Amino acid sequence: MKCYNALSHLACCAMCGAAAESILLALAIERREDAEAVLRDYRASGGRTRVERNLLGQVGEPTKSRFHTFMDLLNYWRDDSAHGTLSGIGDPEAFDALSRLLRLAYFATEHWTLLTGKPEPGAAPER
Repeated sequence: MKCYNALSHLACCAMCGAAAESILLALAIERREDAEAVLRDYRASGGRTRVERNLLGQVGEPTKSRFHTFMDLLNYWRDDSAHGTLSGIGDPEAFDALSRLLRLAYFATEHWTLLTGKPEPGAAPER
């Protein structure tokens, strides 16, 4: 929000992409229960795709499609900003990035158990 409010639209999109990747990694680490292995996979060539595939491998197509809807454009903006090229990213794109990030966070919370196979953090234990 600080980048958006400062009219740093490219930085806003980059930060939203980084936050989206953090959500992806949190879900993947929770599912696999091995942070080192997930991070090793993620850092390898094609790692983000591999981590997503492992996370989404057991879920239905509608869930996969919605997840990719939130992640794809955020990844594009993050990648675009990381290369230091001249960008036409402005207020509409930054606002959309913030919106997608919020929807991704909500989606991850709502589908936590489906995606990770674990109860939602802070959920009451089953009796």
